[in-house]
Amino acid sequence: MQPRYDLCGRPGASETQRWRILRTASFAHAPIPSRHLRWQAADGSARGCACVSCHQRDTMTSEQGKDPQSERVRKVISRLAAFVDLEPAELERLSALGGFTSRFERGAVIRSEAAHDIYLLVDGWAASAVVLENGSRQLISVNLPGDILGLPGLALCEPIDTVVALTQVEVIRIDQQHLGALFESSPRLAAIMFLISQEERSLLMERLALTGQAEAMTRLAALILRLCERSSSLEDEVSRHFSMPLTQRELGELIGISAVHVNALVKQLRTSGIVSIKSRMMTIEDPARLNIIAGIAPWRRSKPDWLPPR
Repeated sequence: MQPRYDLCGRPGASETQRWRILRTASFAHAPIPSRHLRWQAADGSARGCACVSCHQRDTMTSEQGKDPQSERVRKVISRLAAFVDLEPAELERLSALGGFTSRFERGAVIRSEAAHDIYLLVDGWAASAVVLENGSRQLISVNLPGDILGLPGLALCEPIDTVVALTQVEVIRIDQQHLGALFESSPRLAAIMFLISQEERSLLMERLALTGQAEAMTRLAALILRLCERSSSLEDEVSRHFSMPLTQRELGELIGISAVHVNALVKQLRTSGIVSIKSRMMTIEDPARLNIIAGIAPWRRSKPDWLPPR
């Protein structure tokens, strides 16, 4: 019989550790199907198993379909386990990173350019932005659940970017000393975080090239495709239907055009039957035509075979 991992009930776990593990336990595939990652709230009010089979069983039998808390946790781990499946010991090391949980309303500053704080985005959409001396703002990148916010600022004495909330968000503060200890104790997790940062860099390089050389419609189509791909990567299956909380101004900031221009382009896409938008949900109705307009290759992650041992 394979061992069962009761992370929350392990001897010596404090109430804080137990709640932290509840919030960050993985719903990624366990290496052995019968291996479970059990959790429970410190007060015993909630409990369950974090392996995929149990999560799917609970989801199928739930009258509501999907539990919001479970969905948030699953999305976070699906991002961190994007390149390889994580072992239970690695999940526990990740859970030790978490500090205080904070919530921010849309438009709030999560981290200013004067700070070096880093956060794990648990729920909602955020963005890195650069605010110029004249007060104008340029959005640089969009962050989805599972992204670590503020990492570029660690390389500079004075970070140049601000992290802002694009929707209501929930974040967990990450202690820098704990992050350093994680890199020392788990080189494989450090390598995975390195891959994620390079993935974000590649997406930024692509968008920068399109902004400088492509027509506005091409830029918008490419941005829509990438946001759809990233949103789908957080779900159980690929979908052409995804949340689109960005305003026309924010879309314009990301691709270097005005909100008025974005409005005209979106109207053109909708009239042509390529996309539809309802209640801040976007559906790609004609993926083939949108791909032709965007002129970019599908986003496929590598399967690295060079990662350090566990």
